Amino acid sequence: MNTDLKLEVMGKGDLISPFSARECHQTLTTIPQAVFRRTVNGDLKCINSHGHQKFLSTIRCKDKAPPAFDGLWKGMTLKVGCIQPVTQPVNAGCLAVQMDREGFDHHLFDYGSGVWPATPSENRWMSISPGFPGGFMTYKPILFMMVKNYALETDEWGLTVGWTLDLEEI
Repeated sequence: MNTDLKLEVMGKGDLISPFSARECHQTLTTIPQAVFRRTVNGDLKCINSHGHQKFLSTIRCKDKAPPAFDGLWKGMTLKVGCIQPVTQPVNAGCLAVQMDREGFDHHLFDYGSGVWPATPSENRWMSISPGFPGGFMTYKPILFMMVKNYALETDEWGLTVGWTLDLEEI
């Protein structure tokens, strides 16, 4: 496989066929739901709902074979195991931290780049060893996303197949 990327159509299986997902790039950007307004005193405020804090993603890959996109259409839901990690701060002395989203490939680092053990438990909580001096939790999120569009391209003489997939978190 040579990639951590996971693309699964719910109930149908994985879309990453052999030799279809090397040289992958992924972007995660926030959806433009927040509205900025100024108060009477000129202070800037963000009018936003926590339920609207979602991601857009574009995944681009180039390899020797196409992914299994036959039958994949706009509006279909995918379970995406991202290759783009996210990182959140963890306070000193914390014994547990809750990740914003379900994830995999967890790493807990202190400020000196030392690696600490962290054990997954229920509801996205990670248990942390006592004595943690503070630092960061990094993980690759698992997102449920809807297909917005995709494109396939072939370089016949270069013997490569490229593809781009645009997604929005549901």
